[in-house]
Order: sequence, then C-alpha cells, then structure tokens
Amino acid sequence: MSPKEIKDSGISEALDYITYIGLGVSMGSLVLCLLIEAIVWQSVNKNKTSYIRHVSIVNLALSLLIADIWFIIGAAIDASTPACSAATFFIHFFYLALFFWMLTLAILLFFRVILVFKDLGKSQMLAIAFCLGYGCPLIIAVVSVAVTAPEDHYTRKDTCWLNWDNTMVLLAFVIPALVIITINLIILIVVIFKMLRRTIGDKPRAEETSTLKVVARCIAILTPFLGLTWGFGIGMVVAPDNKGIHVVFTVLNAFQVFIFDR
Repeated sequence: MSPKEIKDSGISEALDYITYIGLGVSMGSLVLCLLIEAIVWQSVNKNKTSYIRHVSIVNLALSLLIADIWFIIGAAIDASTPACSAATFFIHFFYLALFFWMLTLAILLFFRVILVFKDLGKSQMLAIAFCLGYGCPLIIAVVSVAVTAPEDHYTRKDTCWLNWDNTMVLLAFVIPALVIITINLIILIVVIFKMLRRTIGDKPRAEETSTLKVVARCIAILTPFLGLTWGFGIGMVVAPDNKGIHVVFTVLNAFQVFIFDR
C-alpha cells in the first residue's frame, strides 16, 4: 500500500520479522481452515445461502494463502530478473482476488438481508461470484501489465512489487482495495441497521438481547472479513514515512487469520 519503502533500517528489519512470522502463522491457519472446510463441507451447505457463503470463504482463504506464498517468493527473487515481474503479477492478482471475494461475501450478505424478495438460482449466484472473485482481478492485473509493458515499468527497481515512481501502477492495487473496503463498510452498516430496525422493539426482551448479541458477533466477525484492517493502508499512501502506521499496518495484515475465526 505504501508508495515507497521506509528508510529507517531498524524499523525495516523489525517489519520484516513481523511480516514473516505473521505470514507463517496466517498460512498455517489458512491451511487448517481449508482442511476443516473440506471435512465439514457436506454438513454446512444445506441451503443456497450457506453454500455460496462457504464457497466464498474457501476461495477467500485460498486467494490469501496463495498471495502470501507468492509474497515470500517475491521477497526472495532478484528484482532485476524477469521472474520478479511474474511474481509481482501473481501477488497483485491474488491479493486483488482476496478483496473481490470479500466484496462477494458483502454482496451476498446485502442480498440475503436487504433484498429478501429477490432470488437467484445457485448456479447463477455461483457464476456471479466467480466472475467477480477472479474475473475482475484478472482484468485489472492484465491491463496493468499491458499499460506498463512498453516502458518496462511494471515493477520497482529494488523489490518485486508494483512500480510507483515511473508509472504509479501501484494505484491498480490501492484504488480497487480501498473502494472495496468502502463499499463493504457501507454494506455492513446498512445490514446492521436493517437487522436492528427489523427486530428491536417488536420482540420480547430476551429476544432483543439475543439479537444484539448476534449483531455484535456479526460486527466482530465481518469487520475483519470485509478487510477494514487494510484501511490503515490509507495512512501509508498519505504518509509513507510514518513509522507507526507501517508497524500497525504490518501487524494487522501479516497476522490476518480472521478467516479461520468464524
């Protein structure tokens, strides 16, 4: 999310340690998440909504896992080699896929809570989910490569990530990510408001309390699900030299194991 690396070598080294430890923990949790999904798949997909939700969760976890793997590969590759461009493409694509699968989950939530009288078939919902989850990131990643190819400014000189100084192609990641975060936050607020308005006041006191607990649980789970931790990336874009923002962003996103906590 940052247009440049932080100059303080001590902070930079600390961030490297946090990143690799965090990614290790997250990758282990994501593998465990996928294994559990495989074991309980038949029992949790008894209706259409649950099925699409779990398809989204599996692909979200898979996208984040593959993105993290490519991130580590990219960190080990010489930035001057063609392999660096390939690694950057896959990092770009799979991290974008993570965000678009988050958007898919948010749209599913909005659709089932707000548009209760609308209905689509399972195959239609699945087609829309995959087009959104993988089609949109692929288009953005391919266009980014095509636009920067003539000047060979797709990657940075010193690291395997999207260029900023020459082409600002980093915006092809930052803008979609922040737009999706904003959309998801709006959807989350609308859904919670709808749930509260629909239930509170017309049910017994005990059920009101139960509903509030459900809403609180939704907030606790969906907030990280919908990528609000990445919102700290705005600070990195605006103030890339701020050490504190770098540390907070790295800790929150390196240890992104929230998908497993559901």
